[in-house]
Amino acid sequence: MDTPPSDPLLGRLVDKRYLIERKVARGGMATVYQAMDQRLERPVAIKIMHPHLAEDGDFTKRFIQEARQAARLAHPNIVNVFDQGQDGSITFIVMEFLPGITLRDLLQDFGALTPAQTVDIVRAVLQGLDAAHSAGIVHRDLKPENVLLADDGRIKIADFGLARASTHNTATSQALLGTIAYLSPELISRGEADLRSDIYALGIMMFEMLTGSQPYQGDQAITIAYQHQNDIVPAPSSKSPTIPAQFDQLVDWCTRRSPDERPPHARAVLEHLVEIEKLLGSASLATATMDLNQTVAMTQKLSPLDAQETEVLSPKSAVFDGLEPAPTEAITLDEVPPQEPVRERRPPRGRRLATLGTLVLLLILGGGGGAAWWWFSGPGALVSVPDVAGTSVLEATATLVEAELTVSDTVLEEFDLVLPEGTVKGTKPGAGTEIEKNSEISLIVSLGPNPVAVPAISGQTLDEVRNSLEAVNLILGTTSPEFNDFVERGSVLRLVDDANTTLAAGSQVLAGSTVNAVVSAGALPDVTGLPVDEAREILQSAGVTGVVGGDGAFSDTVPEGYVVEVSLPAGATVRPGDTLTLIVSRGPELVMIPDLVGETIADAKDILEGLGFEVEVRSEFPESDWDRSFARVTSLSPSSGQEVAKGTLVIIRSFV
Repeated sequence: MDTPPSDPLLGRLVDKRYLIERKVARGGMATVYQAMDQRLERPVAIKIMHPHLAEDGDFTKRFIQEARQAARLAHPNIVNVFDQGQDGSITFIVMEFLPGITLRDLLQDFGALTPAQTVDIVRAVLQGLDAAHSAGIVHRDLKPENVLLADDGRIKIADFGLARASTHNTATSQALLGTIAYLSPELISRGEADLRSDIYALGIMMFEMLTGSQPYQGDQAITIAYQHQNDIVPAPSSKSPTIPAQFDQLVDWCTRRSPDERPPHARAVLEHLVEIEKLLGSASLATATMDLNQTVAMTQKLSPLDAQETEVLSPKSAVFDGLEPAPTEAITLDEVPPQEPVRERRPPRGRRLATLGTLVLLLILGGGGGAAWWWFSGPGALVSVPDVAGTSVLEATATLVEAELTVSDTVLEEFDLVLPEGTVKGTKPGAGTEIEKNSEISLIVSLGPNPVAVPAISGQTLDEVRNSLEAVNLILGTTSPEFNDFVERGSVLRLVDDANTTLAAGSQVLAGSTVNAVVSAGALPDVTGLPVDEAREILQSAGVTGVVGGDGAFSDTVPEGYVVEVSLPAGATVRPGDTLTLIVSRGPELVMIPDLVGETIADAKDILEGLGFEVEVRSEFPESDWDRSFARVTSLSPSSGQEVAKGTLVIIRSFV
């Protein structure tokens, strides 16, 4: 759908390079546009972070770090990340442009896919996942919206690594980020993910591709989250008996609630998929691929890279009101628990007040027995506040609800050097406090370590920098040398994070973080004008390797065979261990003197000067006649056909 004219980014040139042409989709973190790379003259997809998120420095930093992670992946089944940057208030990522559709589009238009088409898509996704997992990168938000089907038959995974960036939501602190239908139980309960979380999401996607519907459904996200935590994904064949049993086994293996019971890596799933391919047969797979490619090509629309809004799930949703937590005992395949709360929801406030009035009346009429029931068993009974420190907001809420307490929508937040961000520190009133049933209780949630400002370290030695960092509760990590012509050896040039991003003085990092230092190795030795062997020895003693490269260069000042230049890319830094290219002099550039006998003096002089020669005219004709037809060159010195260096004096003679 075309971008409305009111979109202020339409037609804007981002970073003096990317011309925004049209809006593709809007997601939870960013809006995706189709743009034209003016420098390379190619279409790209540019993802621009929402302005309200870009104001959060911590979020922006993580957004950039994840983009750099994703850019390290180069695989045919992963969307390439080309560039990342900031242009004023705009934070953006530039990705490969793929005309086509998403797997979500395909499922919405055609419902269930054939087993052979499912194999075709899942194989490509697994190959991409295997490459990413091998590089130590977990997707964390795998879903049909992030599987792109290009109209030329390519299948790629988008948004690798970007799903990790968490939302800035002070109301809930540990809100769950992602599409709830595909989140693994460990992501929901602990906010933790590894490669097996991606495999769980793929198992849910396989079920949806085979059956045309998701295994867990509900009116609210928390209902689906509860099913992920407590239920077992049904066999796809229970929806359609024609689905081979091998798919039932594979989906079951991938979607086990415990990560330890799932496939250990994508390669293991691929091996099982090969057996299913043998069952389906090569002819069936070829037909499925052809049909799939024709469908995608026919659709002819730009795939929305992040079309489905990422849903932020608050653990304090009204669905939790009266909902018991999951049972702790193991559930076998034959014991699928009912998808309903263990106890009923509490009645609305008006009904609770009416009930209270009735109970007061019973106390008046019933005497002491009624009073005892009210205070020791009924709504007036006291309960002890459970200790929920160290748990997730979701787990803490469930525990407090089970204890018949009401969790407040207001979350108290405090910094903590030990507990990760989003982890519950405690409650108000605190654990062990005796309060009435259904009393409101607030969660105290960790904000993680307190952010501190990076100190200024200009001109400091390594020991001085270490002391400066320790003074603000930061830790000096690794050090790496770098040549610098202006800073003496041993002084710290700059501080960087683990992604080698410079940490400017005053920038915010979390207390207790480790920062790394780049230290000056002194000036790089100047070897221009030296013989090649001598230049190599000097560079080698400084820890740098010099190799002769290119065809050399002409020089009027450096003798032939000597180093005329050390080739360095513009703005490049040089570190010990690097290899530098030595450009060797070819001596002065020689130019052949053309045959100009018979030319006018003026023409001959212009030609020779244009070739870089000094020119002297010796003639019986005055200079005013040098352009006349009778004032012609009779001889040259050096003579025509000789090769001499540029700048050589050439004498023009012209006599009758």
